[in-house]
Amino acid sequence: MKRVFFYLSIMLCCQMASFGQSHPTDTLFTINNTPFSSQEFKELYQANHQLSIEEALNLYILFQVKLAEAKKIRIDTLPEVKHELQINRDIALNSFLYPTVITEEKTKEAFNRIQYFLRARHILVKISKRANDTLAAYQKAQEIYQDLLQGRSFEKTARKKSDDQSVKENHGELGYFTAFDMEYQFESAAYKLKIGEFSKPVRTQFGYHIIQILEKIPNPGKVKVRHILLEYQPENESEIKQQIDSLYAMLMEGTDFAQLAKENSADKRSAPSGGILPWFGLFETHPKIEEAAFQLKEIGEISKPVKTDFGYHILQLTDTKNYSSLDNCREEIQHLIASDSRSKLSTEELIAKIKKDYQFKENRELLSNFYSILDYAYADLWEPLFTIAGKGYTQEDFANYLSQQASKDIYENFIEYINRIYDNFSNNSILAFYKNQLLESNNDLINLIQNYENRVLILGITKQKVWLPAKHNNTGLMEFYQNQINRYNNNVDFESIKQEVTSDYKMYLKEVWEDQLRKKYKIEISQSALNKIVQQQND
Repeated sequence: MKRVFFYLSIMLCCQMASFGQSHPTDTLFTINNTPFSSQEFKELYQANHQLSIEEALNLYILFQVKLAEAKKIRIDTLPEVKHELQINRDIALNSFLYPTVITEEKTKEAFNRIQYFLRARHILVKISKRANDTLAAYQKAQEIYQDLLQGRSFEKTARKKSDDQSVKENHGELGYFTAFDMEYQFESAAYKLKIGEFSKPVRTQFGYHIIQILEKIPNPGKVKVRHILLEYQPENESEIKQQIDSLYAMLMEGTDFAQLAKENSADKRSAPSGGILPWFGLFETHPKIEEAAFQLKEIGEISKPVKTDFGYHILQLTDTKNYSSLDNCREEIQHLIASDSRSKLSTEELIAKIKKDYQFKENRELLSNFYSILDYAYADLWEPLFTIAGKGYTQEDFANYLSQQASKDIYENFIEYINRIYDNFSNNSILAFYKNQLLESNNDLINLIQNYENRVLILGITKQKVWLPAKHNNTGLMEFYQNQINRYNNNVDFESIKQEVTSDYKMYLKEVWEDQLRKKYKIEISQSALNKIVQQQND
């Protein structure tokens, strides 16, 4: 297990772009005369020294050999590997394009919102995956919004026009929610409304929403309780009621709650821990449980028996959490922000930042050449529509982009169409420019992408050499089974142990492949460099 952990650490933690340097200052080993310095291995081992140095070094060298083999046989040309490489490249790039930022402004905003629960309903206009439908959905949402402004009933309009599948049952009602329960754009629009007011169309990943606030109530925070549960059936309810009353009497006399829960509670998940339940707030569990729990004020206070659909419960308050002070809940709120979209720059914010940082200049008036379908073909197209960091994007560039757009995108207002396509062209060009800047100059990003790519290559070649043969080579599997049959129970048929045999066969193929690689590549270890690392570890 330690070997697996260290090997995963190599794959996940190392910055491998610097591995295999042409002229390392301190060569630890060579593979086919390519030198590798001791520094990267030393840093990795210091972070994860669960193995001996010799074992760790063997795994490290094996990783580098597999990587060399993957590159040699061009594993990156396989379609599935190319796809994985692009996915990982995008993940790395997006982590730099949209870093997590937790500001005091966002922290205070979330704190103020989490003070209350809102009850709301909405009308949803969905957007399909076809890009052409975005404008049509927006126009439909605007038409619905104008109808509401004219006094149309929100509830009736929701039943008639909302794309939310549950609208027939709930008339558009969403129940209660607080900060972090909804998408950030939805939440922001909702918390700006007064009771009875409705919003303009709000865009989320689901489509356009028109939101109406029905109620606003204080958030009492969260509680942590123990409970004892006795389940009942109609035929034995009176007996169970007597038992729960008896347990309650014992608790009132000072019997330990946790011990009684362990011995009597029918909740198998919580009974071993003395009845402890996870933290919960309003609208997260059974209403009667919540009502009883939030009536408890003192730590250790015990409720009277509570009847629910599950049975009879007795609760004991063990802890409380409120949002009365930002200092008391700052850590929790910032943790929630970090895992939420509000901690990321929006694309619009990112583009605005790039424009500011890279001296964006625009000659938007030149778009007039494109407002007639005929005119732009004959215009002088060399002038730049905009520049960023001194690089010009000309009318000709836009004309080429425009020619690639499907004509069915054109709506009745051609000028609006040109403006919309230009905005897409401009934004896409600015993002592409910035991505290239990062890829050319940001060493941390370059190393991260290299790290991801190396991991994909290793997994790709392992799949080809080990996983797929183990899965599909039935002849080899049966031959392995026959040769190793003494390892297995002879009294059971092969099919019942096939999974175990396949797992062993996979390990066998892996070991054979790794032995072949060690023989194929010339590996030389500098004993003096290794001794130096050992000495430093001992010191």
